[in-house]
Amino acid sequence: MKALMKKGLMTILGLVVVLGAWTVRGWFEGSASAQSASHIPAKVWDGGGGQVTIEVEASEPGTVSATFETNLQIDDPKHKFLESWERVSEGKHIFNVDVPANVGGTVEMSIEHPQLGATAHVVVRIGDRLVAEDSLTLDAPLQPGYGFTAQVVLDDYATGRLGED
Repeated sequence: MKALMKKGLMTILGLVVVLGAWTVRGWFEGSASAQSASHIPAKVWDGGGGQVTIEVEASEPGTVSATFETNLQIDDPKHKFLESWERVSEGKHIFNVDVPANVGGTVEMSIEHPQLGATAHVVVRIGDRLVAEDSLTLDAPLQPGYGFTAQVVLDDYATGRLGED
């Protein structure tokens, strides 16, 4: 039994070392394209494609998250991905983001343990133009394994082209 546990532990440890080596190699070769941030950025990479306004509103504290991904094949060396999130209090919050052209992603407003009647709302605007919007109201107790998230998906933030969720 000890030998089996040791073998399993060594396998897991080997996997961690290999994945870590690939990540570190990517940093040195410049091919590590995934990034994360614990705040919604004011500028994504070099920006320049346009100004997008993300508005979220929630009746309880929660987390707003926004992903940004270039519209390139994932194996393209210029492909980039940024995952960002920020804890927010109840109420309305506005984030202005300078985005590059040809970058899509998802914006979400989530409440982890919502009470009955909780609301979540997310809006994406370009200038005065409403690009996408989603709202939720919890009208029945949240079932185990389910989340409470308002979400919009865009193929291109700069133009406001919608994506599929």
